[in-house]
Amino acid sequence: MSAFPVRAFAALALYALPVAAMAQEFDGVYEYAFCDNPPFVALTIAGAEVSYYDTPCTLSDAAPQAQPAGAIQYTMACDHGSGPQPQTVVFFRDAEGALVLRSNGLEDRFVNCTAD
Repeated sequence: MSAFPVRAFAALALYALPVAAMAQEFDGVYEYAFCDNPPFVALTIAGAEVSYYDTPCTLSDAAPQAQPAGAIQYTMACDHGSGPQPQTVVFFRDAEGALVLRSNGLEDRFVNCTAD
């Protein structure tokens, strides 16, 4: 048995680990701009898996950014029914701790409304 498949798998796992670890920084269930009652879930992040207004997405290619502090750029591929549509996005937290999603020059603000 060749050691190549094991090495390739180990290298892939080491590559995927930082992406998942970076994405976990933003894990949570978010509403758009303010908390509703009942809640309206706009964004869910769990590692590299994202649900953006009920559209399944996957994060990859994590790249920390110098500005704003703590920002991470990703390739986010969302499947709107015709296959994954990749786009470059940046996630970061604003001064109030809300999650900001920057995409195509626009920013959307999401708040975590779950009770601790």
